[in-house]
Amino acid sequence: MKKQVFIALFSILFATIAQAQVTLNPRVEGRTSEDVTITKVELTSQYTIISLRYEDPVPSIKDRYLRRMNPSMTASNIAIDPESDLQVNSKGKLYSFKFIKAEGIPVRPAKRDVRPGDVVSFVVYFERLDPGLEDFNLFECRDGMDNWHCWNFYHIHIKNPALKKNAKKTPAPVVAKKEAGSTIPPLTVLISGQVYDATTKEVIDGRIVLQKPGAKNDTLKTISSTGVYRKNVKPATYQVTVIAPGYEPATATVTVKENAVEKDFYLRATGAKPAAAEVTPPPVEPTPKEAPAEELKAEVGAKVELKNILFETGKADLLPESIEGLTQVVEWLKANPTVEIRLEGHTDAIGDSKANMKLSIDRVTTVKQYLVDNGIEASRIETQGFGDTKPLVNSTNDQQRRQNRRVELIVTKK
Repeated sequence: MKKQVFIALFSILFATIAQAQVTLNPRVEGRTSEDVTITKVELTSQYTIISLRYEDPVPSIKDRYLRRMNPSMTASNIAIDPESDLQVNSKGKLYSFKFIKAEGIPVRPAKRDVRPGDVVSFVVYFERLDPGLEDFNLFECRDGMDNWHCWNFYHIHIKNPALKKNAKKTPAPVVAKKEAGSTIPPLTVLISGQVYDATTKEVIDGRIVLQKPGAKNDTLKTISSTGVYRKNVKPATYQVTVIAPGYEPATATVTVKENAVEKDFYLRATGAKPAAAEVTPPPVEPTPKEAPAEELKAEVGAKVELKNILFETGKADLLPESIEGLTQVVEWLKANPTVEIRLEGHTDAIGDSKANMKLSIDRVTTVKQYLVDNGIEASRIETQGFGDTKPLVNSTNDQQRRQNRRVELIVTKK
């Protein structure tokens, strides 16, 4: 009898361990903040549970002086963005696992004050990663948005073995989920864009008014000094009016359906002479003359930005101007037949972050397909999209945003 009880208890314990996969101090390839570290990732039947540790750094002499001069600076604060999610780029597709709850740290807009030297341990719960997904990103928020400092992690490696054949569960891509035959639209959709001076093309701040028949007007401001506006709205047709001091108001009709919508506005200064032709944003970026593939060395870790690989605005369609640069990449890969590469895609920070992530993945997938179609083995090319999470510069104008929109080529095997 005792033996049977022991076997039963052992079986329960083994089943529990098998169900709850635990990875202590997982390997992380990149992060945006040195103040936050991941100490454990636990996968249960319901959740992906991530244990983290925040340590407020001891201030420098300069910081201590500034804090003495300004008592309000004696404490900083921490919180987690409720829009946080886990993102997985698998075989050219993006999957997202939503934030559920947190313990030991408040959820924005609430915040917790911390002082120099404080250590805070906290736990964040997300939807359960699908079995087999063992490399994921934790996207907490976007730096520069509403003055929050974000802590994003890239390529977190954990133990999460795939289910045996015939086991169910398939990753759900980052799209609004629908039942078969359903026409139910998503609850809200992001409408975003940027406001410019029509003559100088500099960004300007203003007020955005969203009007929908039969509903109260919705008013919002652009994000300070960026000219960017963002608002989640229900699918409908809106009259969008932009008002800025010293400029003539501009109005456009925008139809919001299932996908995120971007609409930029170009305002004319009050009293300015009408332009000879309608001012519209340039559809493409200027074509650089560099031949980056020729600069690349066949050494592991070597990286080059493919500046002359261009796409249609907001799309993954290659422009004809890209062919010359892509041909150089093909020739370089054929001249180095043992080399394997990774293509990394990046976007600017305008619009919805998830849409940007998907766009970056789609673009590098398009580049890979071109290389494959021109004789390069698919097994030699890995792709990874980062969306707007790894900017080269903090973009406040179109010239800087252009620097953040890029495709990079990295040698992974010689």
